[in-house]
Amino acid sequence: MNVRWALGWCVALLALPLFPACSGSSGGDGSSANAGAQASVDGGTEWNNPTPGGSDAANDAGGGSTSADGAGGATTGDAGGGSVVDGSSDAGTTAPPTPAIKAVMYLPNWNGSFASWATTIDFTKMTHLLLAFGTVDTSNNWDLGAADSDVQTLAAAAHANGVKVLISIGGADDDIGIITQYQTASNITPLVANLDAMVTRLDLDGVDVDLERGTLMQSSSNYPAFVKELISTLRPNGMLVTTALAQYIAQDANSDAVLMGVYQSFDFINDMIYTTNLSDYTNEASWWTSTQGVTNTKLCWGIEFTSDLSTDTAIQLTMASEAYGGVMMWEYTQPTEGQLWPAVQSAL
Repeated sequence: MNVRWALGWCVALLALPLFPACSGSSGGDGSSANAGAQASVDGGTEWNNPTPGGSDAANDAGGGSTSADGAGGATTGDAGGGSVVDGSSDAGTTAPPTPAIKAVMYLPNWNGSFASWATTIDFTKMTHLLLAFGTVDTSNNWDLGAADSDVQTLAAAAHANGVKVLISIGGADDDIGIITQYQTASNITPLVANLDAMVTRLDLDGVDVDLERGTLMQSSSNYPAFVKELISTLRPNGMLVTTALAQYIAQDANSDAVLMGVYQSFDFINDMIYTTNLSDYTNEASWWTSTQGVTNTKLCWGIEFTSDLSTDTAIQLTMASEAYGGVMMWEYTQPTEGQLWPAVQSAL
């Protein structure tokens, strides 16, 4: 792992001259803050701590320790090993372990059945498969747009290859329905309970929250409450709660101390950067770690399987991403997958 880490940074440094810096890119101030220098609560939740990655005095007094760089540690300042949320202890919400370097693949439900994909996907070096997209109706009932048996078949195939499977809820076209539902506070508990039941029924490993309307995800909305209940419900059962985000979404949400805590609470973030410029990735990663307190190993660099992405660039970005949390790919059904996924695999 240390060799790969060093190799990833070497490749990133060597490659920088090949890609001009983008003025006005999504990377904020483009500072070169050391992404690995953030002290963080890996898997914990400190939602009202204004200091990125800061420790909590109550945790320290309780004998918990704060790990650096997300290296498998967790802050455990209470007997239940839980996280601190809004100043109170939630026992049992410590994040389940995830690999330091992740290869996250999205698979949508609109291009072939999930059962058919179970026999054709190359799971080699994949760590997580995210099924897109789960939607909700006005009665708080969830739908993945596929037969239960098809999803279960795919989940079984992935599990046989050591790959965790999550349902991704929302998406840019469908997230407004979820946001509308949880804005009524009384809907949050049945929303989460029904989603938990669905994940259990389909033998999945967790939920990926893909909400992309930052102006409707501010700390004054019910977004923090929805995420908090989702985590406190799923984590005690060993399930993951991840998210698809981007810098512009957090900025549209006017990210504050509360939202910083929400972002830090996810098991990892699938950062939807989706460009072909290495500087965009390093700038945005620096923004997440230096201003939002997100541990570098929780950031998966999002690349898009389009014709604009060459195999050489896919390799370069993948190798550089190993200095962070790895790579996320949108998505497997693209016609370029046959060239780009093997390129990514070769770099992992």
